[in-house]
Order: sequence, then C-alpha cells, then structure tokens
Amino acid sequence: MRDRQADIALTLKTDLKFLPLAVSFAESSARIFGLGEKDALKLGLASEEVFAYLCRMTREPAAVRLTMMGGYYYARLEIAFEGIDFDPRAFNITADVPPDEEGMEEMGLVIAARSVDRMSIFHNAMEGTGFTLTKEKTYPEGQAGEGPDKPVPDSLSYGVPGPEDLKALARSIVGRYDPFVYLQDLRYPGKVVDMTASGEFSAITATDAKGRIAGGMFWRHAETSMIECYGPYIFVEEGRSDVAERLVTGVISAVARSEAVFLMNRYATEDLPDGYFEELGTIDFVHNGGKRPWRFLFRQLKEDPGCKVYAHAGMEEFLRKEYRRHFLAREIVPVLSEGERQNPHSVFGTTFLPNQNLVMLTPLWDGADARENLKRHIDVLRNEGIENILLTIDLGHGWQARLYPVIEASGFTASLLMPYRGKADVVFFTLRG
Repeated sequence: MRDRQADIALTLKTDLKFLPLAVSFAESSARIFGLGEKDALKLGLASEEVFAYLCRMTREPAAVRLTMMGGYYYARLEIAFEGIDFDPRAFNITADVPPDEEGMEEMGLVIAARSVDRMSIFHNAMEGTGFTLTKEKTYPEGQAGEGPDKPVPDSLSYGVPGPEDLKALARSIVGRYDPFVYLQDLRYPGKVVDMTASGEFSAITATDAKGRIAGGMFWRHAETSMIECYGPYIFVEEGRSDVAERLVTGVISAVARSEAVFLMNRYATEDLPDGYFEELGTIDFVHNGGKRPWRFLFRQLKEDPGCKVYAHAGMEEFLRKEYRRHFLAREIVPVLSEGERQNPHSVFGTTFLPNQNLVMLTPLWDGADARENLKRHIDVLRNEGIENILLTIDLGHGWQARLYPVIEASGFTASLLMPYRGKADVVFFTLRG
C-alpha cells in the first residue's frame, strides 16, 4: 500500500519540562500529514494527556519514543516505552475514574481516548509497550443521489475510476442502497478518493459511452492474507447480471496475484452472481425492527498454508467444526489460566457503526476484571439503544483465547470464524437476546 508516508520520530525523557515539545511535535507533524487545525489540536491534546500521565508514573526519567505515521486520510501517533507501570483502564468507554488522586491521574487517559478516532495498546518484544492514537481527517458528508442522466447498459467499458468517478460511485451507492450493504466510509466521497490514492482502497467501475457509471465494486487489503470486497453495486435495470459478473471477475483478476489467501465479501448485494463465493457463515442482525441474516462470503485465492491458533477448551468443538467445513489446516493449541499473574484492569476497544446500529468490541488489554468490565460495556451500550453488539477475538493471541469463559458467561455465542483476519483467525461472537 502507499498509505504510509515517511515517519517522523522524537525520543524524549519522561520529564514534564518536555511536555510542550511533545505536544508541538504531535500537532505540527499531524498538520504535515494533512490534518486540519481542529483535528491536529485534538491529536495534540491526546498526546499531551498521555505524555503527562507517563511522566507522573515514573520516579526516574525514562525514554519515550513518539512516532507520527501519516496516511492520506489520517495521522497516527505511536507512543512507545519500556519499564513504565501503568493502568490502562481509563481507555474503556465505560471509564468512571474515582475522584481521588489516582483518579485525577487517570482522567488524562480518558480525555486522550475520547479525543481521537481509534486507540489501541500494544505489548510485544519487538516494539515494547505503548499506545497508538489515530485521528482521521474530517470530511464533508456527500450528497447522495443519481446524476441527471441514467447510464445506458450498452457498450460498457470496465476499468479503474478517476477521482471524480470515485466520488460519483460513492454517492450513487449511498443514494440507492441500504446502509446494511456498504461501508460507512462511502458516505464521505473525499475520504474515498484519499483512501484509494493511499492504496488502501481499490475500485472498478462499468461506464457507458458517455462516461456515466453503470456499476462498481470496491476492495481493500484487510490483512496480508485477507482482502475484503464490497458489492457489486449496479445502477442499470437491463443486463444487471452481466454487469455484476464482469465486475466480480474484474475484482478477482485484480487480486489474484496478491499475497492474499482469501477474498472476503461481507457487504454483498443481491446482484452478486452465483458460483464465485462460498458462504463462510451468517450473523443474525437486528435491522429495521426485524432480524435478517448478515452473510459473510469468501473465495479461496490460493492454497491455504495453515497456521497455529490458540483455543480454550470451551470453543474447540466450534473451531474444529468450522475448520473441517472450510478445509482449513490449523494446529489448535489449548490454553487455560493456570494461576499466572494478571493485570488488575482490562480494556475493551469499541468500534461504532451507527448507520447499522452496531458496535464491535475487541479486547485490547488483559485484566482480572474482564468479566465485570465486559458487563459494564454491555449495559452502557444497551442503555444507548444499540441493538447489535458483536465481540471479536484473535486466535493468534493466547490471552484473548483464554477470555472465552468470560465471553460465554456474558451472553455471547460464537457465530463466525474469519480466517486470517488478524494475527491468525478471528472469531465473531454475537450477544444473545
């Protein structure tokens, strides 16, 4: 992908006298990578709160490395360190810090988490420990609708759209299709152009002799071994099946030489032709007052090399069934808690998809309070009227696999296994009821 520009890095000691420098670094480099003034200030505020918190957590100055990574539509700040004890519980959306000295120290992390679009925590031998704070550019929402003239389904040509056609394709999809079958990013045509320029998004369109768009599809690299596609989206009445088939074969041809093992379609439309994808599974989805199946489809692009996955005994039966059904070679390594030390507090990341009344929960940090923390998340989301609550775990991380008893006791059921969606396979859980 071309989404990464040259990184900018700065190493500081955890001393409050360096706080203005840390903030200036974050704001200035965010502007260099294209963020507007308001967005750059928010990322600067998040960096200020995190750096100040780390300073208060160290008795002796310790090294902290700030790295700003820029994409065409975002800026991402990585704050890495070693040997600093910290409690990340304030990064939960349910965070309610106590009104004491410890609570005041953690309040900065609450502010930081709510100033950015995405936050994650990492802890590994290569990078050490740290936070990743991502702030996206603010784009105007596009005006959904069709062009003044309808496309003619004759003499269509298929190819890579330019920026204006990309925006027209996004507007047409949002104007003609249910939000259930397209990414929310398509509501912002300018963002679609930047994501495509970065190499994260790709698209194919069918156009008539006058350049009017008769249909299109998008795809993106989800992980090294996984590509996701969306559609096909068709804007003509005659010859719909022919247009759809040409678009699908165009996508398959475009990704065939990539490193990906699987091509996934989780936003398929009714025009998707038969025979090109298999059903990976479905998730019961509450939509417009009723339930409908959310279909996940996949196509294997090359031989599956297999991998190792971790699994708690309670979900081995589900996994073995899915692996047999889809002919996936996996080495299942059993995991269980055997009295090892745990951090006191856990963190769950939340991704909101408001147009689909959906929230995705992802464990970010292991902790002894995982069951209570997960219950708090469920209660908060239910009180907000969220009808669809999903949770995912990456079977490439043993600590996430060990969370299964907590997940099951909280009312979740394993619904879907998606190969190579993370470090290894990812399991989707649906909240019962």
